Amino acid sequence: MIIVSTLGISLSYAETIWERRQKALQAGAGPQAEKQAPKQTPELAKEEAMVREDTEETIEELDLLDQLSITIPDQYGTVIETHKGSNGKLIVYIQDAHANYEAQRNLAYILESVIEDTGLELVFREGMSTNKDLNSLRNYGSDEARREAAEDLLESAEITGEEYLELTSTYPLSFYGLEEKALYEEQKNMLWEVDKIRDIGADYVGRLMAAAEALKPHIYTEELLELSNKKKDYDDGNIDLLAYYQYLYAKSEANDAPLYVFPNLSNLIQIGELEKEIDMAAISAGNATDEEMESYDKYTRLMKDLNINELFKEEPQLEDFLIGVLATNPDQKQLVRISRALSIMKNLLEIKVVPEEYKYFIDNKKDFNPLLWSDFIIKKSEELRLDTDVPENAYVISDNLPVVEKFYSVAFKRDTAFVTRLDEELKGHDENIAGLIAGGFHAPALTELLADKGYSYLVVSPRVTTVTDESLYRATFIR
Repeated sequence: MIIVSTLGISLSYAETIWERRQKALQAGAGPQAEKQAPKQTPELAKEEAMVREDTEETIEELDLLDQLSITIPDQYGTVIETHKGSNGKLIVYIQDAHANYEAQRNLAYILESVIEDTGLELVFREGMSTNKDLNSLRNYGSDEARREAAEDLLESAEITGEEYLELTSTYPLSFYGLEEKALYEEQKNMLWEVDKIRDIGADYVGRLMAAAEALKPHIYTEELLELSNKKKDYDDGNIDLLAYYQYLYAKSEANDAPLYVFPNLSNLIQIGELEKEIDMAAISAGNATDEEMESYDKYTRLMKDLNINELFKEEPQLEDFLIGVLATNPDQKQLVRISRALSIMKNLLEIKVVPEEYKYFIDNKKDFNPLLWSDFIIKKSEELRLDTDVPENAYVISDNLPVVEKFYSVAFKRDTAFVTRLDEELKGHDENIAGLIAGGFHAPALTELLADKGYSYLVVSPRVTTVTDESLYRATFIR
């Protein structure tokens, strides 16, 4: 159950692989999911969280802010990364799952918890180029009327989690927009361009993926096919994250992988094993045995050392190691590369790609040639006398790939603009702490840029177990 809570990661674009990981884990969570409080106000949620000490995760105090203790109730979210900088300022970065009602409510609770712990007043946010706030609306209607109106607006994605908190509380919040308007408009326009070819492009890629799958039993070895099937089951949500990682770990161990270079995966495997032997109820009640307490101490140390972002980076690295061992001839290696490129191309078109996948795309552009895909599949199908469906409209990808790439390249330009604007704005304030609300896709670039400027940061991911409504997400992006 605690692993489920810890891995509650979400990104900003529709349903991503990280959301599918969370859903797979959540299926086994049992009562943990019932800890949500969908109709509470943030202030009532804070009171409830204070009496649930057994469900709170306390984050270590940062050296530069020794007086500061930040507590994130684990039913609302999880700290997934921390960094200690040198400039005396701390950024609490809350990842934003745009237009996801559950995530937005949890974002409001997280933000309130940080406000209560630290007195935070400044909040920087993606999607805004002005410093617009809703403080003036607090004077209209009763508290109950504003709560009801805020609930309706949040559910329809007309307002965000931080705006919900602003409308239903009395905290002295000041919001600052991070967007450079020209860049935001450029990416919005690029989204329209991607949408024009999304369906036909996804159909082309989907048909090629099916044709590639038909080749695998005839080209792959038994072990390589097993790995491919496990990966597909994991991506499709048929097996959960822990089961897949256990498979990867065992397979890698059997093939003499240098597992010491995958510390987070190793930690997760050990955490999973320890959970089986620890009676969490006895720990909470204070009547656990010495042996159980020893296991629990080891468990908490491993949890503390688990870096979720790094864990997800280790996953493809370990897959690559296994593929390098199991793919023994040129045809196998080529089909592996084509299958991976097709999978990433599908996610690029659907705006569901995660940072590791985008990096692979940038580093391996030669593999994203639709003529290379179709020529190989046609040639091997003929050699094996297989009747595969290979579409002929490769141009739908080749002609439009620059549009897709530009959409994502503008996203990274926005990251630089975010941190530049945040840095400039903070120079005019005495505060040592500020909030930052932006999508999870931006996290790797934003945290690197913040660290380069000397900022300390916490990255917090709201708990989310539901799929983002894609139509609502796109509607919020193009308003």
